[in-house]
Amino acid sequence: MRARHMVVAGGLLGFLASVPSGHLHGQDTEEWRLHFAAGEQARQAGESAAYADQMAAAASSMPAEHLNRPFVQYHAARAAALVGRSEEALTWLRTAWDEDIESLMISFAPYDPAFEAIAGSADFRSVMSLAGDMEISVRPLSGAVYLLQGAGSNVLAAVGAEGVLLIDTGYAPALPALRRALTAIGGGDIELLIVTHPHEDHMGATPELGAATTLLAHPGTAAQMREPYVFMDGVSMPPKPAAALPDVEITRDTTMVFNGEDVRLVPTIAHTAGDLSVYFTESHVVHFGDAYLAGNPMMYPGTVDPDGFLDRFEGFVDSMHPETIVIGGHEEPTDLSAVRRQIGVSREAMKFVRSSIAEGLTIEATAEQGSDRFAPQWVAFFYQLLSQPGS
Repeated sequence: MRARHMVVAGGLLGFLASVPSGHLHGQDTEEWRLHFAAGEQARQAGESAAYADQMAAAASSMPAEHLNRPFVQYHAARAAALVGRSEEALTWLRTAWDEDIESLMISFAPYDPAFEAIAGSADFRSVMSLAGDMEISVRPLSGAVYLLQGAGSNVLAAVGAEGVLLIDTGYAPALPALRRALTAIGGGDIELLIVTHPHEDHMGATPELGAATTLLAHPGTAAQMREPYVFMDGVSMPPKPAAALPDVEITRDTTMVFNGEDVRLVPTIAHTAGDLSVYFTESHVVHFGDAYLAGNPMMYPGTVDPDGFLDRFEGFVDSMHPETIVIGGHEEPTDLSAVRRQIGVSREAMKFVRSSIAEGLTIEATAEQGSDRFAPQWVAFFYQLLSQPGS
């Protein structure tokens, strides 16, 4: 099973749906995006039949292997369930699983009221049980650090005499497969667990693992764990239990020693209010969580000082060994040059949008003017961010 980049509600896919179709250019005029935006509008208006039809059209017209297919397929499934098209709903859930892009996203379905009418059926239970037979792929990176893929996000494991240091857990249903993978590489007990940020695909197994290990996270993650986890409008999971909460909250650049190696934990608030990056200083491996996602701006809309964030992030990158292996939350491993390019594009987009705002251009005019340089969702993202007072 391959882990891929996922954009959930509140991320760029959901944000793009709020951009009128007339503002989309180049590859972003793809038919699926227009259907998705129309489906979101129908959902918000309470027009369930139109919601189902548009989301089915969006999922059907998306390119194969598109990284956001499972999110759109999930929408198609829940929309079909809402209007009583049970067989269609189950087909979309099974398709999302079988396409193996972000299969475990379907694990939100038991918490989704849209599926209430079919949740007790044997067919629904059968689809939800598929994770029991899944496999996690294991890739040695450097030293004793391994990349585990298939749990819903990129998981790192450092294995040694002191036990296992685990970075992120993936979704909860992936835990048995994750344990099997750790056993295969000689991993013992999970002594330390670091959570990069409070999204379910990165922290789903903390309720079970937290009681038996020392859990480290940013205070922003701890705060979010205490609240219901909202996957999308109308779909939420209960707050994490006490056992899942961090034992140690990391508020600043912190170095600890595990299995004889210095490990840096650095707050990198960008994707959420609780981002934490982890750097193995001798193995030369860094896990950025979702603070680095290829193709996304390197911050979230609540960033109050985007320039300061990029300066700090770039300083962190510059402090690393030049041959450091970069692990983001979902994509394949890359290198520091890719991260620097992403920082550069973020800076260029911000400069362009600031100039446009200073000229008094609208978001529509800005998107049009920048269509040959930046994706429209980047322009819209930064226009909103930089239009805020103090930006």
